[in-house]
Amino acid sequence: MYDNTNKPLKSALFVDFDNIYLGLKQLDEDAAERFADDPARWLAWMERGMPSHEDESPQNLQPRRILIRRCYLNPRDFYRYRPAFTRSAFNVIDCPPLTAQGKNSADIYMVMDIIDTLEHKTRFDEFIILSGDADFTPVLLRLRAHDRRTAILAAGPASEAYKAACDLIILEDVFIAYALGRAEDAQEERRRRGREAGAVASPELLDAMAARLYAEASANGEVLATNLPRIYMGFPGFRDSNWFGFYSLRSLTAEITRRHPALRITEGDPWRVTVQSPTRPASVVTLPVGEPQADGEEALRRRILEAVRELIAAAPDPVDVTEAAAAITARLGPQVIESHWAGAGTLKDLLLAVEDPAFAFAPAPAPGFIYDPQRHEPPRESPTVEHTTLPRDLAELINRVHQATGTPDLTPSQYAVLFEAIAEELAENAYNLTQTSKAVRDRCIERGQAVSRGDVGFVLKGIIYRGHRFSKRDTAPALARIFRNSVLTRCEDVELELSEAEKGLVDAWILGGLNGR
Repeated sequence: MYDNTNKPLKSALFVDFDNIYLGLKQLDEDAAERFADDPARWLAWMERGMPSHEDESPQNLQPRRILIRRCYLNPRDFYRYRPAFTRSAFNVIDCPPLTAQGKNSADIYMVMDIIDTLEHKTRFDEFIILSGDADFTPVLLRLRAHDRRTAILAAGPASEAYKAACDLIILEDVFIAYALGRAEDAQEERRRRGREAGAVASPELLDAMAARLYAEASANGEVLATNLPRIYMGFPGFRDSNWFGFYSLRSLTAEITRRHPALRITEGDPWRVTVQSPTRPASVVTLPVGEPQADGEEALRRRILEAVRELIAAAPDPVDVTEAAAAITARLGPQVIESHWAGAGTLKDLLLAVEDPAFAFAPAPAPGFIYDPQRHEPPRESPTVEHTTLPRDLAELINRVHQATGTPDLTPSQYAVLFEAIAEELAENAYNLTQTSKAVRDRCIERGQAVSRGDVGFVLKGIIYRGHRFSKRDTAPALARIFRNSVLTRCEDVELELSEAEKGLVDAWILGGLNGR
């Protein structure tokens, strides 16, 4: 979070209940009720360091002790939630409405209490504000001037100035998924659907797929989700099997990785299958002379490196490490994989552990490249072909809007796939932010488009904030038009003035990919 020490932060928490509850209710009604009914759950999540996925390393989290807990609540509308916060050791401050429109004085009370807390005998390291109200921007700046860390949760649209004034933004998606437990619901739903659907692949076939996936992943230690369909298509019957009866890429991959002890799914955008670290690092592959196992491993290691040298000597360009792994395995046989690359774990780890004048290894760009420093140019990141083929005026417009509003800088064809995936998911399953965003991301991956879950969530929330309620009747073009309007509104909010011609480019950007589909 803030640093790499495990010393708990001394924190003060201020909750604008009405603002957060109503904001969450727009996104996910069940999440709003969990927030209001069980504050102890999300408090414990905060104190653990706000872990965002199951395999988060505990040493990377910043634990905290929330010493002051204050909740500002409208007793007329939300009195029934007061006892839950009282039981969780909150000091609940009643803020009744002062106008016919329901406006109360919660923000004023909160600001005064925050300023008073600066003078508390306990020097608080961190102030956590749960509110999306941009009126708190000045108090965040005051806290920064006093060298205090700040964190905010804004359940709804928040101004860029407000977000820039804090040290840590707690994303609504992360809060809903992990603090309120909706990620657990999504996992259980996937398991339930898998049990009900049953599998059409035999155990032998799944074991063979696991072995093939491990062979692929052992090149550089991972396989991105976007590359998994290519691997699976090599197995008979896959194309007509609806993911071999598992009904999603993620569910099928979860079963395959379960069958191989060295494989696991690692979260990310996109998620990936990774190879677990070997019990012995590559730097100690060469064991003392005289041990038969050492002789065998060392001999195999020398043969692998010799194969790498010959491959690179004959290559006109740098060689993708996955292609190199396949060529070496074909040449030396299955013992390469069975030995875990002579004890190194992966080909990437083996190459990183040696120095050889005949070749060099570049881990980036992914998946990594082996090259001859004397003949080849070192590999470099390059823009995707699709972005470079966009008209210049459209590319410039996309960049301007993305920089000003945070709107995902996807291409028109990526937006088309995204809206189609949202419509298909809504036709099959009821909306919930956590489950829907994950499922839509996976549907995009299945179509060969690496759209991140964060981008999916941005689009879903943009549609919701326009007042739309998702249903099975939603179509891709209708959703695209709503999101287009959301983007134009965001541009107005940040005072990014667009001409009529530029608004036409926004249409080409957000809606254009769906034309003719």
